[in-house]
Amino acid sequence: MASEAPQAAVLWPVAEIAIVLALFFAVLAVKRGWPGEARLRRIALWIKAWVLSAPATAALWIFLTLHSSTLGELTSSVRTEVLRLHSTNLTQLAEHPVSALISSALWIEISDLPMVALLAVCVLAPAERWLGTFRTVVVFFLGHVLATLITAGVLTALLRVETERYADRGFGSVVDVGVSYGSLCVAGLLCYRVRSLPLRILVMAGLLIGVVASGAFFEDYTAFGHNTSVVLGFLLRPLATTAMRSAGRGASPPRHPDEQPGLRPEERSGAA
Repeated sequence: MASEAPQAAVLWPVAEIAIVLALFFAVLAVKRGWPGEARLRRIALWIKAWVLSAPATAALWIFLTLHSSTLGELTSSVRTEVLRLHSTNLTQLAEHPVSALISSALWIEISDLPMVALLAVCVLAPAERWLGTFRTVVVFFLGHVLATLITAGVLTALLRVETERYADRGFGSVVDVGVSYGSLCVAGLLCYRVRSLPLRILVMAGLLIGVVASGAFFEDYTAFGHNTSVVLGFLLRPLATTAMRSAGRGASPPRHPDEQPGLRPEERSGAA
């Protein structure tokens, strides 16, 4: 505990200062035409296009990053209490069900930031470009809420049926936050983006097997929630069908960041 306080008090502020300085010098380089100015402009335009193509994903990532940076400056005990207040454990679900279900998706453990970034790039952003922002948000929160409620229902039943076995597991106060339930539900639905039926079945099977295998690294209730989320994504096929019909009618999908709008032709060829 004593060693964690200095680490939180020094490392996170240093990281924040480094990020601010990097952004400051990047802006200064663009403004004054320093070497690398053209490349920085291309990077800025690519980031802008990426955000515009997946605004909900970008907003979620920003929320989670800000919350994690806040947690990084707290001691371990305080950090745990903050996360517990926003968790979907049985106590919070019983006392504050709505706020717990919503806020739990906006907080993560600091160590989960790289995984969230990977999910944003590989799952949430591609799904948002395909389904649209509204459908993606609906699928994400359906997966998050339904998987949480189903898992909580199973835990409650286990506590009633096998009280002696599960009474000391701390389900009422456990820290259970993050975007995994919603993201895995979106991933399950995203499988329908694969048009070839044999290949789609192979992708769905691979996703489900991978999630089941990852249960070795999580608590049993979390692994159950992950599996439930993927299955829920599979069951939301009507939303995928609607997206495919919209694409078939010629609806223009959100602009992909690789198109880099605003660049002159010679800059686009240089970026490639």
